[in-house]
Amino acid sequence: MSTATLPRREAMVPQPVLVAVDDDDNAGSLLRRGREEADRLGVPLRATHIWSHCRPPNCSHHRRCHRDLSEASRLLNTLLDENLADAGPPVERDVLHDDDPARALIELSAKASLLVIGASSDNRAPAGALGETCRALMRDARCPLAVVRNRRLSVTRTGW
Repeated sequence: MSTATLPRREAMVPQPVLVAVDDDDNAGSLLRRGREEADRLGVPLRATHIWSHCRPPNCSHHRRCHRDLSEASRLLNTLLDENLADAGPPVERDVLHDDDPARALIELSAKASLLVIGASSDNRAPAGALGETCRALMRDARCPLAVVRNRRLSVTRTGW
């Protein structure tokens, strides 16, 4: 009779749902989807903003670019206040500086149960288009990925 020794499994630590937000019109949809998934999985929600040294006109998809970390932190706090002001569980917050947001998010995805991202930060992109960061994460993320399509504003409104 032979025996085998199995490695001891440490207690599984619940990994948060990670939501990557940017200064575009998608933040509300992303944060609400992240909250739903975190609640469903029973894990914390972590919102992150990757700040890089972008400057117009090279990043015309942003409403404004950040000069420093404090501006990037204010953006994340504002997005959370505007979109998750309910009395839900506290949201973990990360503001990171990296010239390659995809690389930073790939690293962060190793400690997430799910990564929620927008299809593209460029609101001028054709419907259904995937941005560079999204394509890189689809290829290299270390956790499941939820891609949320861009919010499109209608050119007409009912009830006017």
